[in-house]
Amino acid sequence: MAAYDPGIHIGSSLSVLDILTALYGTGRVKFNAHNGLSTRNYLVLSKGHAVHAIYALASVFGHLNSDELRETGSLGSRLQNHPEDDTPFVDVSNSGSLGLGIGMAVGLALGLKLRGAAGRVYLVTGDGELDEGVSWESFAVASSYGLSNVVTIVDQNGAQLDGPSDEVLKKGDLAGRFRAMGFFVQTVDGHDVDGLVEALEAAEKAGTPSVIIARTVRGKGVQGLEGSVRQRIPRDEALELAGKLSCR
Repeated sequence: MAAYDPGIHIGSSLSVLDILTALYGTGRVKFNAHNGLSTRNYLVLSKGHAVHAIYALASVFGHLNSDELRETGSLGSRLQNHPEDDTPFVDVSNSGSLGLGIGMAVGLALGLKLRGAAGRVYLVTGDGELDEGVSWESFAVASSYGLSNVVTIVDQNGAQLDGPSDEVLKKGDLAGRFRAMGFFVQTVDGHDVDGLVEALEAAEKAGTPSVIIARTVRGKGVQGLEGSVRQRIPRDEALELAGKLSCR
């Protein structure tokens, strides 16, 4: 995808990939879920610029073909670079400012609770997104209403578009901040799928709002990108890196 659209956020798409694998691979969220069913679970990818990770997984699961992936970001393609209303496999259109998806997820969870619905909301956010004040206002709402049906996963890759996250804005003791708000908090390796699944199971039993802080690596799995703060790569480099992966 990066070879055909050098504008995609490749670094954060790779850092979140194992988190999404744990969610889709266990059936907690589904690619062909039907809107309007109160018994189903919902996924809110608040860091919407990483939506290409969902496209990649959808392709592996047989829901997208390579021709569609090549059209990512093109005029008329249903696979745009941020979630929109008609983007497939996306429950919430959150293409605006960072942090808005968090509020949408909390609102969705509150609505499900008020209706007595059984579904859960899985919210995936990034550590850079937690710069935004609206993020913490939304988490305070989740705590105040005791929204045990929302499970937050923070993709803590330590980087954002403006640079290293702690240099852009220090977060302090992130786990402690959530714990002080009444969240059930776990910290895990964000690339250990088994560990992520165990954390999800514990979060679902907590009886309180919960957060999984998943420590990840930007560009994970691709030599030349892994551990760097790079978000975008040119076409020639993308093709070269893809060629090396296919030769493994």
